[in-house]
Amino acid sequence: MINDINIGGVFFPGLLVIALVSLFCTLLFVPLLTFSRLYRSLPCRPLIDFSTYIVSFFLLMQGLNALGLLA
Repeated sequence: MINDINIGGVFFPGLLVIALVSLFCTLLFVPLLTFSRLYRSLPCRPLIDFSTYIVSFFLLMQGLNALGLLA
């Protein structure tokens, strides 16, 4: 179970925090992809952006699980 995170007396669900961190990672990674010629030639770039978000979310979940931070 993912514990709630307490920031200034306000509890945030753990999955929400992980989703926001994943969104931040995606927002940093997608501009790097735009410099690639392959990315410009893809037919459905929003699908690639969404897939990048899903992959970063999965990697964060796996990393937190490996560290033992997810119970």
